[in-house]
Amino acid sequence: MPTDSTTPVRPSALGCITIPFLLIALIPLAWGARSQWKQGQLARQGEVVVGRVIELRYVETNPSSISHGTRGGSGRGESPVVTFTTRAGGTRTAIGSVNRRPAPWRLGDTVEVVYDPADPGRADLRSEVAGWQLWFGIWCAVAVLPTAIAFAPVVLLKRQRREGRA
Repeated sequence: MPTDSTTPVRPSALGCITIPFLLIALIPLAWGARSQWKQGQLARQGEVVVGRVIELRYVETNPSSISHGTRGGSGRGESPVVTFTTRAGGTRTAIGSVNRRPAPWRLGDTVEVVYDPADPGRADLRSEVAGWQLWFGIWCAVAVLPTAIAFAPVVLLKRQRREGRA
């Protein structure tokens, strides 16, 4: 197959390249946007109160994070269990959404908790939801490369047609 720059782009390349790569781009965009937007919604619309760490525990469903500067090993991270009082006066418990090693919290530490006033059971540490914009941006950036690849045949086909008219 010739590899010189005069090889024409065929319209069939649109279906073979564009559609699969658009689908590949949608996966990280949809997953990242969904998960991070929910965190952002809590950060933007939630009430912030002070809570107290009453327990540190490993939560199997939470993602894990290992801080820089720690050595690898067999330890696993922990999430804080925090009690807090809502603005309406109810006492609630929240579990942090990330297992961290080493845990930056100790029993008795005070932390900021953000909760949904309509559903106080939906709560997390403010520090855990604060970075939602960064992660939302990262997921969008991950989707940019397959999107660019998907549109390459479109751009090349338009350029080829324009040069053909000239």
